[in-house]
Amino acid sequence: MPHTKSASQPFLTWLLVVGGALVVLAFYLGYVLLNKNAVEPDKAEATTIALVATQIATLQPTAPPPTRPATVTPSPVPRPSSCAMLKAQQPRAEDGPQTIYLQGRTAVTLYCYNMATTPQEYLTLPATASGANYSLISYPEGAIITQYEKVRLNPSSLIIDPTDKTFANLANSLAGYNTIVVEQLASYPVILSDFAVATGCNRNQPDAPLGRANIDLTGTPFVLSPDITFTSFGGEVTESISELSADGKVVNLAVNGRCGVIQPATPIQLIYQQP
Repeated sequence: MPHTKSASQPFLTWLLVVGGALVVLAFYLGYVLLNKNAVEPDKAEATTIALVATQIATLQPTAPPPTRPATVTPSPVPRPSSCAMLKAQQPRAEDGPQTIYLQGRTAVTLYCYNMATTPQEYLTLPATASGANYSLISYPEGAIITQYEKVRLNPSSLIIDPTDKTFANLANSLAGYNTIVVEQLASYPVILSDFAVATGCNRNQPDAPLGRANIDLTGTPFVLSPDITFTSFGGEVTESISELSADGKVVNLAVNGRCGVIQPATPIQLIYQQP
């Protein structure tokens, strides 16, 4: 094993040297005192004594230079990639629009909800104010229209949950349709429809209006995946339509039957698009 120099070795060396010098000095002084005919030490003797004293003085141990503590660089705080992570970093954060970083990198504004309990992310749909983002069930006598102000969005996968109706409301009107009044809704099997689901119940009346649905991502930094597909099913489907706009922002669905339904056959996958 290699020899490691101890911090006490310089001090031991100093003790040995000083001890030797003191022995020499003591021997000399004893000689002078025992010699009755001793005379004043000559210049050579005085020089010798001065040199011994100088060596003793110069061999005083010196304190090691002070050591500076190592600088600790704090780890950077990761950017919040979810509302739950934001709440953990900022305990006073409340429900409302918040900056969330997709994959910890790309900043987007999402609506954080349930921040006091279980934080959840929602995408606000500005086009809803103009009558978009609805799911409509049509009957010959009228329609039940569900409109979505916000949709639940997984910030990691960017997939919409079409079954979350937290921010879904019944709309009062839609061009071309008579709205079934609230007092009559209790007699219908479905009141609120899932997001992007159109239902048409013509009851064998050929002129009955189509069931419709609309997705409109205008005003958001997202587009729909071009791989999204739709499926129709139900009783006696007579017509089904699915149209995706060239920019990937808008989808229009329509169906008729007894009762016919058209909805996404794949997850509603969004893609971030640089503004």
